[in-house]
Amino acid sequence: MKQRIITGLALLAIFIPIVILEPLFLVFQIMMILMVIVGAIELINMYNKEKKFSKIPMIATIIAAVLTYLSAVLAWSSDPIENTLTPIDIKINFVSIAMVVVFFMFGLIVFYDDYDGSDIGKSITIIYYMGLGAAAISILRLIGVRFIVYLFIVTIATDMFAYFFGIRFGKHKMSPKISPKKSWEGAIAGTLIATVLASCFALFYGFLFEPGSFLNRTGQMTLLENITSIGSKEIYIQALVIVPITLVASVLGQIGDLVASRLKRTYKVKDFGKVFPGHGGVLDRFDSAIFVSLFLVAIFMALNQVFPA
Repeated sequence: MKQRIITGLALLAIFIPIVILEPLFLVFQIMMILMVIVGAIELINMYNKEKKFSKIPMIATIIAAVLTYLSAVLAWSSDPIENTLTPIDIKINFVSIAMVVVFFMFGLIVFYDDYDGSDIGKSITIIYYMGLGAAAISILRLIGVRFIVYLFIVTIATDMFAYFFGIRFGKHKMSPKISPKKSWEGAIAGTLIATVLASCFALFYGFLFEPGSFLNRTGQMTLLENITSIGSKEIYIQALVIVPITLVASVLGQIGDLVASRLKRTYKVKDFGKVFPGHGGVLDRFDSAIFVSLFLVAIFMALNQVFPA
């Protein structure tokens, strides 16, 4: 536990400035590309427990994951909510790369006898799990710092309070075959507390960080302001949107964690890696964030299209 806390504090000390400081945005992008590469390697090492990847298909899978990440991120401008990039541009850029990646991975069957249909499934999982997952996190940062802060309030608060309440009050196992330590009491407490904290951040952002201040240079009062017309409505109306979104995001974060646990149990590994002492690998630390970020990007873009700012 001591090692876990120390590593967690060190990660926050390094990660927070990289995320919020504009001059370090390039460092953030490089860090996300490294996350894709390391995460892909972790998944490959996990799959190798059952059957080893050949060298060329392994390298191709990692490169395809990075290309998928880049194609998704580059499809967005630095201010996508302002419609500086049209939907057709996004479609042409991302879908074309996605198609090429899929056809290329299938083509490897012809040239490598030990690379078969089941291996393609593993490669596609790696490519889109890591490529799109990391891209969703980056897109939230591109939309605005407040969105990625909101993401991590949801995931960290859910994980932290579910853990502590589960230890203290947990009696009913949520998924004993996948993650024996998780309880319904902890999961519910984590979701409720995270929903309250993250919703307050989203609804009172401009009160917490004064417009024009360091963390609110563009002057938004709420999370939804400038991305949808709902952001200009009264707080209670915005709450009717934000609270359910936050609640679902928290639940999805726990599902993302269970998905990662199921993979580890299936392939009999304790952790995906050892990058973060006390926490495991990249996927051990960001499994929840990947699921939640994919959901948030989808829902915020849907709100932007249905209720334009």
